[in-house]
Amino acid sequence: MKQVLINSCIILMVLFIWTCGDNINSGNEILSLTASDSLVEAGDSVLLVCTAVDEDNDNLGYIWKCASGTLTPNGSNATWVAPLKPGIYFISCTVTDGYGATDVATIAIQVNPVFGVGVTGKVLNAVDRSPITNALVTIYGYTDTTNANGDYTILNVGTGNHNAAGSSDGFCPFGAPFVIPDDYEGETFTYNFSMSPVLVAGQTRMVLNWGENPPDLDSHLLTPIINGNTYHIYYGNPGSYANAPYAKLDTDDTNGYGPETITINQSFSGTYVYYIKNYEGSNSGLKNSGAVAQIYSGESCSATIIEVPTDTNGKYWHVCNIDGASGDITVVNQIQNSAP
Repeated sequence: MKQVLINSCIILMVLFIWTCGDNINSGNEILSLTASDSLVEAGDSVLLVCTAVDEDNDNLGYIWKCASGTLTPNGSNATWVAPLKPGIYFISCTVTDGYGATDVATIAIQVNPVFGVGVTGKVLNAVDRSPITNALVTIYGYTDTTNANGDYTILNVGTGNHNAAGSSDGFCPFGAPFVIPDDYEGETFTYNFSMSPVLVAGQTRMVLNWGENPPDLDSHLLTPIINGNTYHIYYGNPGSYANAPYAKLDTDDTNGYGPETITINQSFSGTYVYYIKNYEGSNSGLKNSGAVAQIYSGESCSATIIEVPTDTNGKYWHVCNIDGASGDITVVNQIQNSAP
């Protein structure tokens, strides 16, 4: 009897060991973590591939991490867009089988600055054209502060589509797109812009900035009926803040870049029509001007940004209509051959 019990215990132990051994998780292993390129320029994309095996044929999960740049995982692959700041960046991939087994691999990628076209320009007060000192200008992630003449310089921006941002105490924040053509051969590209002083309650301001050409784009504003009359505000009839039409052409530019600015100091019920005319009369001048109109409303500095269409010829650009009673802006954004 004793021997039978001993034999039974041995059998149970063998079965227990065999059963437990069958459930042991063998784990997983990363065989390689590779990148399509380990030396890239700022803003470049990199394809990452993590190759791993699991001895138990478990389904594997992949967790990708990087402290900077933009990482887009797709299972065992990932795409990483390098940040604008040069340096060495580490990207990790953690592989897990869902049963507690993990393996981690890390790869280093060096990001170099983009050596290309620089941007220089001047930042002006949109109302009186005076230079703005100590304005912070940001383009392509790089920054500079304007000097006493309102000048800034940002190097190694490169060609293509960009956004410029400007900020300064007492002024509404500026933001607008611009393009450096791919075939641009100069070392520096000029991008001037203007910033609107903070408005007072009830004011509406239209600010026009554009490129070097055409040299003269003119801002026009048609008013609703005010004290029995309608008004056409432009360089030939600049208007007034204190008297009808209670709106004024603040500045007129004839040498490219702008600004051309009109401020409505007091609004009246009805529709204000805001449009731009290419003074030189070329049908293609407007669409190639890079013009951007910014309409600011009230103390909040909220802005409606409207880019000139690039697919239509014409001498006039009907930018928008403004409801004098509500302040609502209706964007038209149409180039045409006659004034609105």
